[in-house]
This record gives sequence, C-alpha cells and structure tokens, in this order.
Amino acid sequence: MNVEIVAIVCVIGLPVVIGGMVLLKLLSSDKKVRMELAKQGIIPPPETKEAPNKYRSLRNGFLCVGIAIGLILGALVAPSISQCIDFQYLIISGSVILFLGIAYIVFYLIVKDKKEFEDAE
Repeated sequence: MNVEIVAIVCVIGLPVVIGGMVLLKLLSSDKKVRMELAKQGIIPPPETKEAPNKYRSLRNGFLCVGIAIGLILGALVAPSISQCIDFQYLIISGSVILFLGIAYIVFYLIVKDKKEFEDAE
C-alpha cells in the first residue's frame, strides 16, 4: 500500500514541484536583474511584447478551407478511381496536401499585395 502511494507521489508530484521551482527561479532572476540595474541608476527598458501577426487568422482560415476542400473532393473522387482501400487513403491524403499547397499560395499572393500596399503609404 505504501509503495503505491510513493509511486503516485513521485510520478505526479515531483514533476509539478520541479516545474514550479524552475518557474519561480526564472521569474525571480529577471526581477533581480531589473533591481540591480535600478540600483546602478540605469532605468531598465519596459517589457514589451512584439506586435502580433495580423495575418495569422487569415492564414489559418485558408488552411482550414484547404483541408476541408481536400477532404471533400478526395472523399468524392477516391471511390470512383480505386476499389482498394490503400489507394483511396492515398488519394484523399494527396488531395488534402494539394489543396493545402494551393491555400498557402493564395495566402501568399494576398499578403504579398497587402504588404506592398502598406509599404507604399
């Protein structure tokens, strides 16, 4: 009975405790560096996040549409082309990859035009 409890604590508890200690160490070391800079009279730069990529949602939308079109057309075409299940899987996966590639190309063409338009302003 005791061995099972120790095993559960070691498997679940130790990684959580070690992860928490590492996280606390990382957070406290950053604060210490900022405090040392402040003691020396150096104003540390504010912590800023990078601007998010505003085209990420557009890209993800194109990829989801590409996957959906590839699955639908692959599922419609595969039974008429081949009677073997292995070939049907290859046809469906190939059509998904094809439409993913097309979605990436369309996304690139749209974003390329937008970036050139924004740079000209």
